[in-house]
Amino acid sequence: MSASITLAGESQIALKQSQKKPLVVTKFIFANVPGLDPETPVDRAAGKPPTGQIVQVYDIPEENRGFVNPNQVVYSAQLGSDIGDWDFNWVGLEDADGLLFAVSYVPLQQKRKNIPPLQIGNNVTRNFLVAFDGAQALTGITIDASTWQHDFTVRLAGIDERERLSNREMYGRACFFGNALAFGKSENGFQLGAGTAYIEGIRVSMTTPWPFTGVIPAGTITLDVCLERQLNDRVAKWKVVYGEKSDYTDSAGVRHYCVPIAFYTSPTAFWDARQPESVSGPLIQHFAARDGDYANLRARGTTKEDVDLGNLPNAKSDDPTTNSSEILATTAALNKLQKQVGESLTGMVASFSMNSPPSGWLACNGAAISRTAFAGLFARIATHYGTGDGSTTFNLPDMRGLFLRGWDDGRGVDPNRAFGTFQDMMIHSHAHTASATAVGDHLHSAWTDAQGAHTHGAWTDAQGNHDHGFRFVDNGAGVSIGASTGGGNLVTLELPYGQGADNRPYRTDYQGNHAHTVGIVWADAHAHNVGVNPGGAHTHGVTVGAAGGTETRPKNVALLFCIKY
Repeated sequence: MSASITLAGESQIALKQSQKKPLVVTKFIFANVPGLDPETPVDRAAGKPPTGQIVQVYDIPEENRGFVNPNQVVYSAQLGSDIGDWDFNWVGLEDADGLLFAVSYVPLQQKRKNIPPLQIGNNVTRNFLVAFDGAQALTGITIDASTWQHDFTVRLAGIDERERLSNREMYGRACFFGNALAFGKSENGFQLGAGTAYIEGIRVSMTTPWPFTGVIPAGTITLDVCLERQLNDRVAKWKVVYGEKSDYTDSAGVRHYCVPIAFYTSPTAFWDARQPESVSGPLIQHFAARDGDYANLRARGTTKEDVDLGNLPNAKSDDPTTNSSEILATTAALNKLQKQVGESLTGMVASFSMNSPPSGWLACNGAAISRTAFAGLFARIATHYGTGDGSTTFNLPDMRGLFLRGWDDGRGVDPNRAFGTFQDMMIHSHAHTASATAVGDHLHSAWTDAQGAHTHGAWTDAQGNHDHGFRFVDNGAGVSIGASTGGGNLVTLELPYGQGADNRPYRTDYQGNHAHTVGIVWADAHAHNVGVNPGGAHTHGVTVGAAGGTETRPKNVALLFCIKY
């Protein structure tokens, strides 16, 4: 039977804890209280019944005091058949200071003494369970109650553990049905929602919300659950603790399981840490396989006959290289295939119509990256595009602003070109031919501008000082006048025959150094025609001017080059 600690008993607990003295319960008191209703709550403020109602006082032996768990202790009264006769409906515990510590109401019980042959007596054993925080430590009880109680502790514990493990296999570490035990606000602060949950296979159920009292510290809010022994039973017990906490075993050997249910920062900032499941009714209805569609199920049930596989376990394979149409590829096979495809593309360069690389790719921008984080790519390209820091990094190719060109690899189109090297722009050496249309033999007309009426000046050269002489030459036909004896040009003058008597020279008068004026006849306004000789059939040379910009390129579009890692 369980007991209610009196108000005096609560004060005694506080007093003994403050004095650091043990609380020693020494006596059972049995009484028969007239008119006592065992269904009514215990009057915790009442004292012991009057002396006339007390029917028995039992001194508790040391060995009849035991602990059930750190917060529960039990006291046992063993009344043999040599005691009686009396009835009782009230049982109390008294401590060493004579204070009524705890009380329990029970239906009217009979205690009879064995009086052969007139009366067969009975043995009465009453266990009084008292529960409060730190009960074992305050009472100083060190005896495990299971050592003197007649129970089936081991057997029941085995049954309980098998049930817990069975639940654990079904519900996992923690399973909360809907909003069960959800941390949230209430009218007066915060509360845990009512409902059902399984923690490590232990069923925790609350019919009403559980309110928080006091200040909630920031951090993790943890649910501490165990199967606690109470007399001959083990019941699910839970409590809320603050902070991260691992599973542990208490001083009574009971295993406690701790799971986070919320993360609390402030009254306006908190998060649910549970793993809720949308179970709102009996599990058999939730999981029942029926015809029709279920909104909350991922897919309909499929039988082997539906997909024409009579031996499904033997019709699947993890091998991505299988080519059988009778075998289904498993997720493992698909993952292997995906890995093989991804690894085969490592080092591939491709262009993307986006300005950032997709998953699994890196921009070809010459960056230095880790040799360990990108070990697969490093194994393919090594330090071909740069050694990075020389030990922990290597460089990516830099494709920014460049076109791709196929490696010559000995063909001779791009001879002596090393793989992966940069090549600057170039224009092939060439000449441009030009021609003009042949025009045949022709003349080119020309003109001069009109000068108007004008004269043209003329001059003669100066001859220096000289004279003019002549002689007669009789040649039988007349007389010739020759040059003077001083030399010069011979001017022949024909004279009539018979003039002149001999060849004697004659001298003209002396003129000195002089020039001779030449007169030119006046001309009216006129132009001068110019004649050009024909040039024959010919062509004319052509000069071509330079054109273009700073580079040679075709029409193009700018995309992002990336490399697969």
